[in-house]
Amino acid sequence: MPTDVKCMTMMDVPLEGTDSVFIPALQGAGFQQVVSADDDPDTYYFKGDFYGIKDAKLMVSVNEKTRLLTDATVMCGPYRTRELFERNQKYLIGKLQREWGNFKAKGDGSLHTMTDYGYIRQSTDLDEEGRHTIKYFYMNMSPYYKDAANMGLKGFVQEVITENPVMEEDVMHFDEIGKLAADELIDREYNDFGYLVRASMQEKQGGKSKLTYEYDSDNCLVKRILVNPDSGLRIVNDYHYNSSFEIVQESKKVFNKDNECIESYNIKNDLSEHDDNGNWTVNHAQLTYWLKGQRTEIIPFSQKRIISYWDE
Repeated sequence: MPTDVKCMTMMDVPLEGTDSVFIPALQGAGFQQVVSADDDPDTYYFKGDFYGIKDAKLMVSVNEKTRLLTDATVMCGPYRTRELFERNQKYLIGKLQREWGNFKAKGDGSLHTMTDYGYIRQSTDLDEEGRHTIKYFYMNMSPYYKDAANMGLKGFVQEVITENPVMEEDVMHFDEIGKLAADELIDREYNDFGYLVRASMQEKQGGKSKLTYEYDSDNCLVKRILVNPDSGLRIVNDYHYNSSFEIVQESKKVFNKDNECIESYNIKNDLSEHDDNGNWTVNHAQLTYWLKGQRTEIIPFSQKRIISYWDE
């Protein structure tokens, strides 16, 4: 099953998107949608196998406005015997910790962990008959549309202001579901994971340029190609990342209608300071650029960023 490392997942199923995205993904993992007496239009119910625990119940909630998945709760049990409850609880937390790292204990007896893309909590319920139920609560904490992620950004980014921008805008805005606010970027097509794969650029002088986007196995944007069918101009951007999915090197080449390179730019980043969301705020970089008929020049420069978030 295709998956995405840049979102909260459950058994490799991405916990994001609208019902047209997450329902088929959950069904592909063996979960069956069931009808509930609860008429809440913002909640979906499933039943299936949770890491080998059969007949687990799954409840998925969506945002009333955007219809995007917000959280999911898995319930295993109730168990009449303490022995079976404790054995399954130990088994499940072992599975989750191998996938997400150690869980920390809270004062109420629950266990929890935080990732770059979401929050997971294990808790237990005791009913009137003395039966225990194991609960896992998954909260998605990353936007579905990955326009910000394509720029190496994490979290619900609202605005980025860059001092001394190079090959980028000085101010960028993103909406609450992760789309870049850019009126000139039209005819957008996203894949099931929320990554932009095709679009058009409305040119100021009229006409449209065509854009295509290519990704690696981690869904990092590695190539962006813009083609203007009228002039034959082609612009190719390539991106390289570190282990934290930050852009550490970016190149841009401009080709004329004869496929001759007439401009070349290359930036190497040294990202020295970050905010609490792991996004860089200070960058010491080096620009190497060449124009046809001129000498190559190398220019060091520094940048600072102020980033605001929707969930602040």
